[in-house]
Amino acid sequence: MAGIVIEATLLPSFELAGAQADILIVIISIFALLKGKTRGAALGFIYGVLEDIYLAKYIGLNAMSKMAAGYLIGLSKDWLNERNCLVPGLLAFLATIVQVLPMIILGPIIGLNYPLRAGFVTIILPMAIYNGSLAVMGYSFYQGVVAWVSNRRKRIGNQK
Repeated sequence: MAGIVIEATLLPSFELAGAQADILIVIISIFALLKGKTRGAALGFIYGVLEDIYLAKYIGLNAMSKMAAGYLIGLSKDWLNERNCLVPGLLAFLATIVQVLPMIILGPIIGLNYPLRAGFVTIILPMAIYNGSLAVMGYSFYQGVVAWVSNRRKRIGNQK
């Protein structure tokens, strides 16, 4: 819920090259990389449903696209180095594109007239770069917190 609130209130103020970040796909990317395909798909579905309810338009479309993105990213858990900070950035970049594909494919059926080439260059690509950058920063922060907590536990354990 906090991600949806942040996305609706704060992120419109932080547009970059006309693109707004999708904080939910960034969280799904990092989570799916760490926890795998099943949990990534589940979180993607939950976030997608919450976003569908919030937007109250095309119920199920965001759920399906975010679930697919979470599942596909989760597949990479076993063969990508999750310690590399650039991996979540690349995955968030790809997840942004994967998440938009169902909307592009189903758009004409449900009444969305989405200009594919112009939309990709002016909206999807900048958003994917923005999300990838946020994922690198968020994952670096996450790794720092995990390292700090681990060191703190070792110090406390040695003092006893």
